[in-house]
Amino acid sequence: MASFGGFAHGFERIVLSIVWPNYFGRTHLGSIKSIAQSTMVVGSALGPIPFGYFFAWFGGYQEILLLILILPITAMILAIFSPAPHYEDYYGTYKRADL
Repeated sequence: MASFGGFAHGFERIVLSIVWPNYFGRTHLGSIKSIAQSTMVVGSALGPIPFGYFFAWFGGYQEILLLILILPITAMILAIFSPAPHYEDYYGTYKRADL
């Protein structure tokens, strides 16, 4: 199981290193990554709170797990319908230099 987690984390890092510059450009990439990282840290810190409340109310985690399925489904829908990046807007027209 640990090897799958390592593979998934490594794959995520590679994909994000390609996708984020394509969508946001490279100019403010550090600022964007820092906001995303801060959001993940805050989410990790506050995430156990609703799980604790739901466990106290319902005696288990099934209800909150079903409820939080909304988040990845929403992210998937937004990712599918997000417009493709326009490289010309970020980099201008690329012309290969003859060597």
